Amino acid sequence: MKKLIIVFLLLSANNLWAQSKWKIQLGVRGGVNLAQLHTGNFVAERRVNGRLLADNIKESFKTRTGYVAGGYVRIGGKFYLQPEVILSAKGGSINILRDATDPSDDVIEINYTNIDVPLLLGYRLGPVRISAGPLASFNVRSGQSLNEAIKSYTDTGTANAFKNAYYGYQAGAGLDIGKLSLDVRYEGSLSDVSFVDLSNQVNFSQKANLWQITLGIRLLNI
Repeated sequence: MKKLIIVFLLLSANNLWAQSKWKIQLGVRGGVNLAQLHTGNFVAERRVNGRLLADNIKESFKTRTGYVAGGYVRIGGKFYLQPEVILSAKGGSINILRDATDPSDDVIEINYTNIDVPLLLGYRLGPVRISAGPLASFNVRSGQSLNEAIKSYTDTGTANAFKNAYYGYQAGAGLDIGKLSLDVRYEGSLSDVSFVDLSNQVNFSQKANLWQITLGIRLLNI
């Protein structure tokens, strides 16, 4: 009887281990961002021909479309950890309502590209996944190549690179069909994403949020 119990326990333990054994998946994904900027409303002063004019800066809810592409590693089974490295084009717009003596109104279009590093914790229920986690975002300056951007952050060490990053979060759901996966995520900012200078008179911070839709393909399953 004891032998049967031991065999049963060993078989049960082996079965549980097989069910809970972690797997590693490597893949790529790409798609689109639907992004907005949130700056708040404020007044910016500027001097023209010796006259002081006041411009009303208003938030714009216009959505900017950008690309997103990169790779991921998925580690686990039913519960999994998924770090990613993603190149993500984002942006938004700001409405400038000029002084009453200057009837022209302007719209400033803002575009920027980031290297995003999300770290997601997910739960799988059949082909459906839900996930959420923090995001570190590193800006790629205008005219700077991807290699130059990576080098500018890594030359000073990993600690300094993450110190200079912007931070946010992602949360969403996904659907796996064979090697393909479809993901829809919401991304929000926890810190300012950039600074914009208007006529050298005012600096204001801005936060971003976006919806991200991507299609991925699994390249390796270990």
